[in-house]
This record gives sequence, C-alpha cells and structure tokens, in this order.
Amino acid sequence: MRGAATITCLVFAPGVVQAGFQICNDTPVTQSVALAFRGPGDWISQGWYVFAPDQCQTVLEGDLTNRYYYVTALAEGWAFDHHDIAFCVKQGVFDIVGAENCRERDLVTNLFREVDTGPTATGFRLDLSPLVRPADD
Repeated sequence: MRGAATITCLVFAPGVVQAGFQICNDTPVTQSVALAFRGPGDWISQGWYVFAPDQCQTVLEGDLTNRYYYVTALAEGWAFDHHDIAFCVKQGVFDIVGAENCRERDLVTNLFREVDTGPTATGFRLDLSPLVRPADD
C-alpha cells in the first residue's frame, strides 16, 4: 500500500497543475471514479465520473478549499488500493450530502482513499495508476 506522501510525489509536478482537482486515467481500461470532500456544512460525495484510458477531467473547478479529498475507482477486473474510509454512493450519477446512514437513505457505502493535496495547494492532479491494479495481481 502506498501512502499519500508517495502519491503526492508521483502526481504533483510543478507547472502541470492548475486550480481545481483533476483526475487522469493513465491506465489501459475505462475507470469510474467518485470523489468525496468536506463541504461547507457536511460531507459531499460525487460520481461516477467515467474516464476513458488516457483521459483527464477536472472534477472540481476553482481553488481547492480542503487539504484532504477522498477518491475511489471501479473498473471490471481491477482492484482499487483504498483506505478504510467509507462514503455513500449509488449507481449512476450522484451528488450526495452526508456520509452517515447510507443504508437508511437507500444508498450504499464504498471505500475511498484519502489524498493529501498539501497545506496550501490551490490545484491538484491525481493519476489513477498508483491506486489501481489488475485484480489478479
């Protein structure tokens, strides 16, 4: 398991990152990604962002307001290197407020990984390859 500091070194390069949170699928398969973060009053989880191979998307626009964000990815035959941090998700496109009582709200939980963007970052780029691997590895 790689720590957040390793991820930061691998994906945070000067001159590459603009404001916002950008995710890049540098794997050979389509990945579905969800993002969670602390909103103004509660936790927010959003997804599923679908990334074709070699595709990048900015999933949060503007300057980052948090140091920590949480991601998860799904792809058939691939495993995600998560931390045991759960947020509510559902099938299809979603924008969910709150991370509690998922089942009672007809939602499910999924395990996410914490990403440390640094204490003063206004933008961050996350490459998926350090976080995913073929499931048979």
